[in-house]
Amino acid sequence: MLQSTNQRCNALQSVIGLYLHACDAPEAIIDLLSRNGVAISRTAIDDAVTNLSKEANIGMKKLGRTLLAMVAYDNFDVELKHLVPTVEKPHDSLLHMTSGTFIPMEHGVTVADLRGAEKLWKESPDNPENRGQPEQIDWTKLLTIHPQVEHPSGLDRRERFQVWQFKFDLYTYGPEYFRRFLAKLGEPEDIERIPLVKTRQVPAQAMDVNQSSVDGNIEALQTLFQQLGIGDPSDKDDHDQAGRRDIGDHVILVHGDLATCERVQSIRLSRGEEKTTFRRFAMVIFVIALFHLKMACADAIWKIFIQPPQARLDNTSLMKQIAEIRPKETGKIGSKPGFRRMHEVIQHVGIVSRLDCWRHEVASRNLQHPTLEAWAESEPSEQDIEEIASVLVKKYVADARLMEERFAAPDLRDEQFENVRLRESYFLLYEELSRAMNAGDIGRVEDCFLPWVFIFKGCGKSKYAVQMIRFLYNLYYVYTPPLRSVIASILWQASTH
Repeated sequence: MLQSTNQRCNALQSVIGLYLHACDAPEAIIDLLSRNGVAISRTAIDDAVTNLSKEANIGMKKLGRTLLAMVAYDNFDVELKHLVPTVEKPHDSLLHMTSGTFIPMEHGVTVADLRGAEKLWKESPDNPENRGQPEQIDWTKLLTIHPQVEHPSGLDRRERFQVWQFKFDLYTYGPEYFRRFLAKLGEPEDIERIPLVKTRQVPAQAMDVNQSSVDGNIEALQTLFQQLGIGDPSDKDDHDQAGRRDIGDHVILVHGDLATCERVQSIRLSRGEEKTTFRRFAMVIFVIALFHLKMACADAIWKIFIQPPQARLDNTSLMKQIAEIRPKETGKIGSKPGFRRMHEVIQHVGIVSRLDCWRHEVASRNLQHPTLEAWAESEPSEQDIEEIASVLVKKYVADARLMEERFAAPDLRDEQFENVRLRESYFLLYEELSRAMNAGDIGRVEDCFLPWVFIFKGCGKSKYAVQMIRFLYNLYYVYTPPLRSVIASILWQASTH
């Protein structure tokens, strides 16, 4: 929801102003604006957009000159069906544009925390002086960033989360009897939680820039910096630098998807010979987008358990279960489900399968309890539930021992059960990442990185794996401790927008 004058200004200018310019003020738009109390005529609308834009520009520059704002941007397309054809574009009615937003940094971040751009550039592989030297990234160091300690339960940290998830599903979606335990369940243990604060966004003006190229990203970033009123006043080649705040030795955090990350890295590499920090974009640090990472995780599960035709033949396959809960969507899910649909599949099938694990384990212990309803009638204690939940994690979820089991003699193996356990572990890993993102437990988010890196490597999403390793390594072994703390807080803050 747009809650400030500055946000309404930019929304009007970026969206409504665009359509007015292209569509000659259709009646529907005029009616919309009149109902919102903005204006009732073309002239009045133009004046309103102009005046509101001036106020928005003042607000953006006020924020930008604090140097405490992160930049996020992405592409969007607008189809103008009534666009007048030209010689250059006789039939193209699709505009490729770029939208952006500025996110003020919270959690007590200071300007001093963002210093160190020059030092980082001297050590950067993008620096021409360092060309020819291989990028020194030892991923094994990342195994120690969140060390574990022994727990009385004998379970490691990931297994304890899985126990929590099994109990949460039983208490929330199982028989009514188990609701009484939900209030006592609480939240999973934290690794490094970011305090919850109210954050704001200041939308930037939409840009007529195609962000699908490196040049387009250069233009987009320069335009966004202009809107923020920051730059390098000593740069005599840029005549628009007057009045901007000098970024000096401070870094600028930029947020976006994987494609944007790669193009920003290309910008730094290609402009390394420039004389100033600002012109070579040495001050830009790209912050990986957690929501895009979550989308990649859902896509990886699709690639592993749905895309291969042979993965659909088994009676215990994910596709067979999808056919039971979404019989009319099997074609869509099998070809191109999209994130939202795949996210719901992972959640819904995961809940049902974990409840079935409860049913199967309880029935195997007592023939008088063939169903969860029958078990609920016996009024099991919280201690009984806790004991069974720990068994479920060890018995029905794949762990490091699965590799050894796969080398066993064929007559000793149950390949269907192995695949189901592996899928259950991936579903639980997805739930762990999602819950950590929602709770602001950035430590647990980072703890999920390496398992997903190996999954991405295995299913062909190597680019994501490479960028995740580079980002996490830089975070802990390249950036200064104050900057690491800033990026950790911003990583979660940006992912919630």
